[in-house]
Amino acid sequence: MSFKLNEQPVAGAKYIRCPQVVIDNRLGQTPSVAFHREEVTTATDGAVRITPMAPLIVPFDPTASVPILDPETGEPTGDSVTDLHIYQIIFSKFAHAETAEPEGEV
Repeated sequence: MSFKLNEQPVAGAKYIRCPQVVIDNRLGQTPSVAFHREEVTTATDGAVRITPMAPLIVPFDPTASVPILDPETGEPTGDSVTDLHIYQIIFSKFAHAETAEPEGEV
């Protein structure tokens, strides 16, 4: 079938973004991170279409080096961090949140 109902050419831009990150840290298993992705298409008339994509699942590798990018430009900053350091930061954030006193309590 080649007929496409209401087919129209579309001009605009599209890109991939990550709206959600899920950390899987099950006891006795190698931790992993699932980056949930979506493709965003913006037409020149302002219409926006969001298409979900399959998650990108990355296993934890304590020695893996990750270059740090500027989120505004996508350009490398020249710094890098290891998966181990990221894991330590996330653990620290959890431990801090878990032990912090709820707002308004003394």
